[in-house]
Amino acid sequence: MPPCPTNTSGQKAEDRADKGPLESLDKTTDHISSQQTSVADVRKTLNGTTNQEKSCPLIQHVPQNSNPASLESESKYTSLNDHDDGHHHHHHDDYDYKFSFKQMYIDTLNLDWSKVLWDMVLVLVVFHVLVLYGVYLIITGQVRVWSYVYIALMSIFAGLGVTMGVHRLWTHRSFKASLPVRIVLMCLNSVAFQESIYLWSQNHRVHHKWSDTDRDFTNSRRGFFFAHMGWKMYQTHPEVIKARKMIDCSDLLDDPVVRIQNEYYYWISLPLAFILPTIIPNYLWGEDLVYSFLTCGLVRLAITFHVTWCINSVAHLYGYRPYDKNLYAHENQILGPLALGEGWHNYHHAFPRDYRASEMDGWGFNLTTKIIETLAMVGLTSDLVTASDEHVDRRVARTGDDEERDKLWREVMGYTRPRAR
Repeated sequence: MPPCPTNTSGQKAEDRADKGPLESLDKTTDHISSQQTSVADVRKTLNGTTNQEKSCPLIQHVPQNSNPASLESESKYTSLNDHDDGHHHHHHDDYDYKFSFKQMYIDTLNLDWSKVLWDMVLVLVVFHVLVLYGVYLIITGQVRVWSYVYIALMSIFAGLGVTMGVHRLWTHRSFKASLPVRIVLMCLNSVAFQESIYLWSQNHRVHHKWSDTDRDFTNSRRGFFFAHMGWKMYQTHPEVIKARKMIDCSDLLDDPVVRIQNEYYYWISLPLAFILPTIIPNYLWGEDLVYSFLTCGLVRLAITFHVTWCINSVAHLYGYRPYDKNLYAHENQILGPLALGEGWHNYHHAFPRDYRASEMDGWGFNLTTKIIETLAMVGLTSDLVTASDEHVDRRVARTGDDEERDKLWREVMGYTRPRAR
């Protein structure tokens, strides 16, 4: 990858890239720092009662104008057992977690219909019926050429509002961004129409701390369809509600961009997500207003929705797990590029604070990372947090599969993974 501006301060970050705002996803407590944590705190950690579960401590970053630093030192983010609070998986060993119409049918028969959110069912059914008609208009060539270009470009831009903005910047604090960049990312996030930055980040931090358990709102252990979009049509699990209260995300509201969007979310997002995508094509290239709404508005929105939802379903069920076999998150070679670099999910769950979210490099494999690095060259982003090759190697040796990692490199990058000297 291209180098970021050189380090002039000589400082090093004191946190590790696999320590998210919600601590680490490590399944052991062998990295608890004796200098940072007392014996009593360790006992509380092992019992799942540490006070750190109740807060998202502010993050320390790589110094400004520095190379992405190797984060080797043990930090105040102690390694907690993320699955020690009595929440559980749902199904027996013979349950088919992957995409299966037969399993969906069985799930439907066993569903507690009193917990179905029928208003959301209606909204999503109507939405997808309109989207299918929009797709019909597109594939039959009934929209203007510039509408195809608009759909493609705005799907990418809205996706960046999710991947670069609410995910890597605000949820994981993996880099810092200047005010103009944050404003643009907030607007693009509003175009994606996936809740406010604050609510999205809160849910995602909970997802990382209690991934694939009852405290995970997109728990893949409840089946493919639930993880993909069923969670939007079903009452939130009580454990998810409890977990949200245990995660203090007030640091997000210290950013006025987040605070304003959260307070005026619908006033900002409805025009950006629905009104302007309908008016702009009609005004600039004479697209029919109805066709514009169905295609440039709804089809574009559906693309962003389903690519994001595939991270919760497909990337938690299909692919390689070279970095941590204990995690359900996978490296998915289709979603990696399609989701602008978010589909390399096993790496991301192993090292959630790494701004790259993957070892896979290149504009075609990890667009979000390349944009962050490009903006860093001109000073618009800074303090990029990353894990060193040596740290990744140690994690793979402890929890992963080095042969599978090499295989992934050969299949994706087309060459053998370089070894540290």
